[in-house]
Amino acid sequence: MLFFHLKSSLPVFKKAMASALLMGTVQLIIGCDSQPSSSNNDGTAQTNNIDKDMVKNDEVAVNPAPTDTNAMNKAQTNEVADIVDKQIVSPSGYQKLSFGQVITPELLSSLGMSKAKSDNEQCYYVSNPKLSYIDKEYGERASVLYQIIDGKVALISIQDPSIAFYKDINVGNLASDVMKAHNDELTYEVDKYAVDGDYYSLIANVNFKVIKENPLGEFLKDENIELNNKQDNLPLQIEYHIKGGQKLSDSMIKATEWTADHKNLLKGEVKSIDIGIPEAIYLVEGCS
Repeated sequence: MLFFHLKSSLPVFKKAMASALLMGTVQLIIGCDSQPSSSNNDGTAQTNNIDKDMVKNDEVAVNPAPTDTNAMNKAQTNEVADIVDKQIVSPSGYQKLSFGQVITPELLSSLGMSKAKSDNEQCYYVSNPKLSYIDKEYGERASVLYQIIDGKVALISIQDPSIAFYKDINVGNLASDVMKAHNDELTYEVDKYAVDGDYYSLIANVNFKVIKENPLGEFLKDENIELNNKQDNLPLQIEYHIKGGQKLSDSMIKATEWTADHKNLLKGEVKSIDIGIPEAIYLVEGCS
């Protein structure tokens, strides 16, 4: 009998063990699912940190450290302006010579220029031997001439069509181009050696206004003018020498006296351009 009971209780025991084992397995599975994975949390945290770092880096790239762009632009502008000033004839001068600058033999030598021994001490011309062009009528000529009066730069004369002028006018341009560049504010004067009007001049005041008309045939003096800017030391004028014109009704037309008929009759092209003090502009024969 005892044997019978032991044998019959074995299946019950197996069932109980199986049930217990099954319940334990279920609890283990539930427990694993319900508990957060520390490795996942660590990975998520690291990912979040990386994302934040990337955002910060992006912000640095998009918003770089501020720089003084105004100072940089100003420096670049000044540098360009200096280069341009040296290549364009203007009221500031040309290359390394300016109006009113004292001229010495040492300065001329440093620029590769020299004064001829036969030149007049009070008035003479110098030029850069490296700057020349071929003129159809006269052959090789100096591109730019500097007129020196009483030891100072008084006038700069452009003869070469390739030399730039600050008013955007070049040798070879039409008289109408000159009028346009100066808004018709030019004085017309017939060359005294060309009374037929073939040669004439268009003259503009650069940095001053006339407060008292000078007697006919005389150049403007200090008491006749008023500088536009007190920082300027010298009054300057521009004279465009025109060839191929025709005689107008008057041998002289002031800037305020132009009529439509005068403008229509104005012909010819620029032969040379002078810029300098009124005294030098007035010297029709130059230093002769």
